[in-house]
Amino acid sequence: MELRQLRAFERVAHCASFTRAARELGLSQPAVSGHVQALEEELGIKLLERQPRQTLLTPAGELLLDYARRLLNLEREASQRLEELKGLQAGCLRLGASPTIGTYLLPAMLGEFKARYPGLRAIAEIAPSYRVAEALQAHAIEIGLVEAAVDSHGLVAEVFRTDELVLVVPAGHPWARRGSIRPAELLDYPLVAREPASGTRALVEERLRAVGIEPVPALELGGLEAIKNAVLAGLGVSFVSRQAIELEEKLGILVTVTVEGLDLRRPFYCLRHAQRYLSPALEAFLAFLPGAG
Repeated sequence: MELRQLRAFERVAHCASFTRAARELGLSQPAVSGHVQALEEELGIKLLERQPRQTLLTPAGELLLDYARRLLNLEREASQRLEELKGLQAGCLRLGASPTIGTYLLPAMLGEFKARYPGLRAIAEIAPSYRVAEALQAHAIEIGLVEAAVDSHGLVAEVFRTDELVLVVPAGHPWARRGSIRPAELLDYPLVAREPASGTRALVEERLRAVGIEPVPALELGGLEAIKNAVLAGLGVSFVSRQAIELEEKLGILVTVTVEGLDLRRPFYCLRHAQRYLSPALEAFLAFLPGAG
């Protein structure tokens, strides 16, 4: 198997189209088809099912795709390491971040980091904490910034910042004028929650149960902006990161309410490989990141 064949196969699988894959790779469609055909002939098994409107993976193709992506990630990492021998005037840092960090903290962090090292390129992937850990394990990224502790073999988790989740209501809500409520009062209004796999949701539910409240969400949404808009629309109340509502608080359209006896402070974690080589770009970022390194 040649890397160019695997690269062509991976792009066709990703795009579900030979035409789009050829465009992304900067090759002709016959060249991409030739690479995939040569790979299939060498392996003696069909990898892709060509249909009129799309191209689908066969079971063998699904099996190979995971290995192909890992090999291509390792190839990119090797090229990156050689590039980094030139020093911090060049190179690329690939990182992952969970939604709250990636949306509300990471842009400013990367802006400051790039100001210090203008020659470095940073590529960020925003995904749930467990997906960030998976990307680290697959060598797709070098470092992850996540909101929930992840139990993954071979990864080191270090606290780099503390966050607080807060209960938010629209400005016209009865609780907005009170400032604080008892935990039992949470049952009086619909709760808008993150998706079931969310680390934020798991933490909120754990802390609510500790004060005797069994949360039953009336609405589940997969993004912070969607949750804030649902609260603003009067669909319920929700717990979100204080980092995520700074603008809405300044505008006076969302109000935070204290829940008596409920502690929703949490750490933000930096994830990285325990034994993996630290590139110059990653070493510089770890030195820049408070509490990590």
